[in-house]
Amino acid sequence: MASPSVAEASPTPAAVLPTVILTKLRAPRIRSELVERPELVARLREGRRRALTLVCAPAGYGKSTLLAQWVDSDRERTPFVWLALDPSDSDPTRLWAHLVTGLREVHAPVGEASLDALVDGSGAIADTLVPLLVRELADAPELVVALDDWHLVRSPLCDATMAAFVEHAPDSVQVVVSSRADPGLPVARLRAHGELAELREAELRISAHEALDLFRRADVELTNDEVERLNDRAEGWLAGICLALLVAKERPDPARFVEEFSGDTRHVLDFLADDVLAATPPEIRSFLLQTSMLDRLSADLCDAVLEISSSASLLDEIASANLFLVAVDEVGHEYRYHHLFGAMLERELRAADPAAPHRLHARASAWFEAHGDVDSAIEHAIASGDLERTSALVTLHAHPYLANGRLATVARWLDALSWPDAAADPQLAVVRANVNGMSARPREEVERWLELAESSPDIGPLPSGIDSLRSAVGILRSAFLTRGIAAAIDEARSTLARQDGNSAWRGQTLTMLGQALYLAGRPDEARAPLEEARTIPGAAARAPSSAQALAYLALIAVDYGDRPGAELTARDALDLLVEQHLGTGIVAANAHLALGSALADGTDLHGAATHLRRAAELTAPATPNYWHVHALVRLASVLHRLGDAASAVASLVAARAELGLLPDEGMLGDLYEAALATVSGRARRESFLGERLSDAELRIVRALASGASLSGVARELYLSPNTVKTHRRRIYRKLGVTTRAELLEWAAAPDRVRANGG
Repeated sequence: MASPSVAEASPTPAAVLPTVILTKLRAPRIRSELVERPELVARLREGRRRALTLVCAPAGYGKSTLLAQWVDSDRERTPFVWLALDPSDSDPTRLWAHLVTGLREVHAPVGEASLDALVDGSGAIADTLVPLLVRELADAPELVVALDDWHLVRSPLCDATMAAFVEHAPDSVQVVVSSRADPGLPVARLRAHGELAELREAELRISAHEALDLFRRADVELTNDEVERLNDRAEGWLAGICLALLVAKERPDPARFVEEFSGDTRHVLDFLADDVLAATPPEIRSFLLQTSMLDRLSADLCDAVLEISSSASLLDEIASANLFLVAVDEVGHEYRYHHLFGAMLERELRAADPAAPHRLHARASAWFEAHGDVDSAIEHAIASGDLERTSALVTLHAHPYLANGRLATVARWLDALSWPDAAADPQLAVVRANVNGMSARPREEVERWLELAESSPDIGPLPSGIDSLRSAVGILRSAFLTRGIAAAIDEARSTLARQDGNSAWRGQTLTMLGQALYLAGRPDEARAPLEEARTIPGAAARAPSSAQALAYLALIAVDYGDRPGAELTARDALDLLVEQHLGTGIVAANAHLALGSALADGTDLHGAATHLRRAAELTAPATPNYWHVHALVRLASVLHRLGDAASAVASLVAARAELGLLPDEGMLGDLYEAALATVSGRARRESFLGERLSDAELRIVRALASGASLSGVARELYLSPNTVKTHRRRIYRKLGVTTRAELLEWAAAPDRVRANGG
């Protein structure tokens, strides 16, 4: 398959891995005034030999605090790997980059192979990374992996890969997940098999005794009955009790406050706004509101977003005032707001100044971009609503991300860019087309986005370095063959004509032209652009397209009987992809196809079948497509030679059905006919596998039987000569004939014609 990403010509390094935020790997610091819960910590320890420990309850029940207390009490004897999750971790590559990094800190062998597997993309995590990671942890000491706030991760692939890790991790590894709702992990099955330890809302509710202890330590004068009544109204909700404590300290009549307090979430948020926020000095209140849109707060970032220079001292003051600020590192340089407090602050900010979040997100985006954190820069750009800046950033960075397997990241960006102007943006339409193609979406969906981009005024050069919007459309249209083989040749040639000789995208476009010419059955013409593409400097930086050029050159060598040269070139293509950690993705399909075809020309039929099956597997999700048909047809011939006639026929039947759904057949129709002749031995039959002639095919049979030439038949039936040729090939296949004379013999039998609907 031709490289579906058009971006590897970008100067971005081949391996685009997420920025690992080290503070996400640090448990929050424990404040001494919080309630201690040794009984619950002991319950967590009891999950040591279970596959999963689940802490599940709504917001504000102290899940993160409880886990942090466990870390604080046991860190001297048990290594902990902490990961504070956020919505960006819905990208599987980002999630596992952080987790592997955290595990490596406590067990050195981790990452030796698994970290490299990350650059194969999210599709390789379950099949490659998780098994490698489990192997690296085989001799690990007893350790705990704490995944905090799993509810923020919304990705079936993250759920699936984590489930695989949970079920296969060695006994020495205790996986602990905190979440507001049951995660997409096999919770019910693990519970049924006794492999689940869990703490739920009922266990996490604080007791009247614990609430009384909190109020006494804070010197708030309430009777035992009043505290118990307060705790009953809050239903043991820790966040509600802590808020009540904070407010009651400032009230002249705490007992009256107890009577007013309802304890539900909305009431709590209103109290936070009316009592806590309103009581803070104006400078602190302004700082709280304007930083509420940040997931992590550091002095430098806050200074940039607020355009001030006093953030460090303000953060210290807020932390000292216990205003729901949680330190996420050990030295207090980075913080986050308690989730409920942060939600209230964002609500108040939007009410006070609806335009403020957009302005603040834009500044945050610029700061993250300047500090090399592309993911955060784009996420804040999207939140800012600045379409021009967001479109430029996504166009610049999406292509290298896609070329390196980070499809989930780019798809998440595009999902967030859902407002009407963003959906109509032509640059983003090109990226959407690329993502749809790589996600194995139907050709029509890819083409829809390309048509949207094409209907817009042509602009260029694009941030990715492509000379124009029209060239980007042409490259993708020829790469995915959305309008067929003949159209791809025209698109590639038009794109080449628009490029200057120094275009960084020339190699990609030449490869697309070579692909289309080869599939059109013109290997002599295909050779020249493919040879030129492979000689352009910087092949490693363009590994996907360079490997495709080598693969097609190997296939040409197969067609011309140069088996040794074909095998060597095909192995070079695979080696190039493996070196760039792309050997397990769909871009490796053609290299496997070429190597399987070369081996089939020799004696290693089992090796040939292995590589051809792999090519078929890699291209199957995108069916119907030319590359899958190509693999199935070549595989059928090999299976037949191996004596597996049933599988050979099944492969051909699947190829035939898929071929009929493509815009044109190119050389694949002839290749199919040759394979059919091999598999069937050209046994004469009324139709192959019971296929009947269509009405259109019967009309062509009658016209051919009358003695008319192909061009005469075309004129008579108002068809193109090429269409008549395609129909004739199908008719010959269905009837098991190879010449017009045999066709005339068949047509001379009226019973046969009537049996086919004539």
